[in-house]
Amino acid sequence: MSGPVPNPLAHGPTPAAVPGLDCDPSACPLPVAPGCVPDAVRSQPLATAPRAVVEPPACELPSTTTSTHGVVAQGVHTNHAPKVGMAFQSEKEAYEFYSYHARKVGFSFRKSHSKSRADGTLCSKYYVCSNEGQPVVTAKPGRKQRPSIRSDCKARIQFNISREGVWTVQKALLEHNHLLASPDMPHMLRSKRCIAESDRQMLNQMRREGITAADIQRVLQQCSGGGENVHLLKKGSENQYLEPNYAQSLLEYLKNKQLDNPSFFYAVQLNDDGRIANFFWTDGQAIVDYTCFGDAVSFDTTFERSRFEMPFAPFVGTNHHKQTIVFGAALLYDESSESFLWLFQTFLTAMSGKQPATILTDQSDEISKAIRLVFPNSVHRIGLHQICHGASKHVNHVICNHPHFLSDFKGCVYEQKSLASFDLKWKEMLSAYNLEGNMWMENLYARREKWAPVYCHDSFYADMMSAQSNEARNSTFRKFRRKLSLPDFIEEYEKFITSLRRNELEEDYKSRSTNPVPFFPDLPMLKIASESFTRNLYSDFEEELKKSFTLSCTLLSQDGTMSTYKFMPTNCEGEACAVFNSHDVTVSCSCKMYEHTGMLCKHALRVFNLSNVFELPSHYIFKRWTKDVKAGIFCCRVNDQSGAENVMSRCARVSQKIHSVALRCSTSENALQFLESGVDRLLWEVENLPSSTNLNGNDICQSLES
Repeated sequence: MSGPVPNPLAHGPTPAAVPGLDCDPSACPLPVAPGCVPDAVRSQPLATAPRAVVEPPACELPSTTTSTHGVVAQGVHTNHAPKVGMAFQSEKEAYEFYSYHARKVGFSFRKSHSKSRADGTLCSKYYVCSNEGQPVVTAKPGRKQRPSIRSDCKARIQFNISREGVWTVQKALLEHNHLLASPDMPHMLRSKRCIAESDRQMLNQMRREGITAADIQRVLQQCSGGGENVHLLKKGSENQYLEPNYAQSLLEYLKNKQLDNPSFFYAVQLNDDGRIANFFWTDGQAIVDYTCFGDAVSFDTTFERSRFEMPFAPFVGTNHHKQTIVFGAALLYDESSESFLWLFQTFLTAMSGKQPATILTDQSDEISKAIRLVFPNSVHRIGLHQICHGASKHVNHVICNHPHFLSDFKGCVYEQKSLASFDLKWKEMLSAYNLEGNMWMENLYARREKWAPVYCHDSFYADMMSAQSNEARNSTFRKFRRKLSLPDFIEEYEKFITSLRRNELEEDYKSRSTNPVPFFPDLPMLKIASESFTRNLYSDFEEELKKSFTLSCTLLSQDGTMSTYKFMPTNCEGEACAVFNSHDVTVSCSCKMYEHTGMLCKHALRVFNLSNVFELPSHYIFKRWTKDVKAGIFCCRVNDQSGAENVMSRCARVSQKIHSVALRCSTSENALQFLESGVDRLLWEVENLPSSTNLNGNDICQSLES
């Protein structure tokens, strides 16, 4: 048993080719774990490596671009103004046409919101002037306000997309309310800052050699014959790659973490030129946590970019105490669908292929695309924290002028218990704040089934969409809402994870060492709940039981073992119906609280009381909320589809079992001593196996050959 034990996480499945992405499955090593990045790997780009988003040069259109309105775009387009009815065979053609128009007129534009059909296909897309929207107030009192380009410009173009992929101009507003760039300035427009592939490679090489951004700018100007030919400002040459010394520091940090803890898992992705682009890491404790609590995951990309200009993106969940836990974290080169695809595939491999029941993310087409490909069995929701973050950007002028808007917005989102009350409250809010016709609010409402809790009761999300849960997560991550240098980031992250796990350990101790005193001590249902659930969850259960005694309900019908009850509406809640089956002691309620939180609702508890069910049925004790949720949990990989398991895979599985037990014992010196003595005894027994068992590797080789 001497020698290194292979980490099964390094032997994950190779993903199949994904339609629509440049991915060669034969050359797609997903994570690099355990250990460092081999030299052989560093010299070979990942097949799914993210490439810098290089927009086509705006000064001309490709000679092959042909639109269905009969105009062939070659070099100079004599009529660059978009008109209603113009049609293009692809998004690329439509984008290049509008980019050419923007350059000629002298403005920058950005992609705005889109709308999708019920089947998920795109039906419309908006490009808007970069000056669209109100200026965002970002400065704190007493500090200078950062200049803003926003002037509420209405210039935009709307494309209608047919099911065949034809992009047709549906609306085109061409008038701008701001000064336009003069003919000698178009290269400075934000949407025109692009560089040729050859220049990008030269730029990356110069940065590897330590050449400053200012010197790079001068070199590019000399090579291009002047600054007007460089589609990259000085600040833009400082892109999102980690500096070589920072990348090496982070890689060394991840290596050392794995040396200290063999269950530590990390993966890096190389770009086409061999530079490290994306990082992901997790550890054994997080993997065990995911085994228990990975049914609901929040993937948050709304953090401030770090000082080293890489977005921090953690995978977050909630434990059996309703505390925030972290399953893993990433630093990303960019927020493209390719980067998210690699990240989600890596995360899935680290977590032994287990997909979450529900994943909450930001409102992003790139993230949605990657989730559909990697987590096809998961329900995708838009997180409410991310919704509020978007509101601070898109309706900032309302927030500044009306201090109560955010509280009214959250009240509309969180406090409505029926579809009718939500729709009514939403309309009242739009009218009160003069937001009728606001495109962001309209698009948000159109997708309400993705984010409004009252519409999301069919999927389990472990109460992660409640106001309290969102506020708790936001408070927990407040230290990462500011820019940090890499050393400060690593230090903060270490302290952050340690603090979260210490808090969980303290709550575990309190839940195990004490039992709450029920407000009805002689009620068997409360006694069972207090013995089973953690303290926080018991408090929620007891509160629901108290509410049940205030409900007014009537028996609508009874058919054999099935009884149907109707509950009268109260406050902002609509009426509810519950069906009780006396044969198997099950209850189904229209509010679906059990389905999305795993806790029985007041309606179900009222029905139990009326039906003389005074003990809590065992099938309604959801294990993820209990004190002993981690009992007997081992972090094991799933076998391949054939069900076969070779010796090396089995060795990895046994290794993970042993490490999982060690993690469980890490909080007790006595438990660790007992485990170590048991392992020593087991080692002696293995060394003294009968002579027919070969421990020198021959039997392993024979198994692998077979």
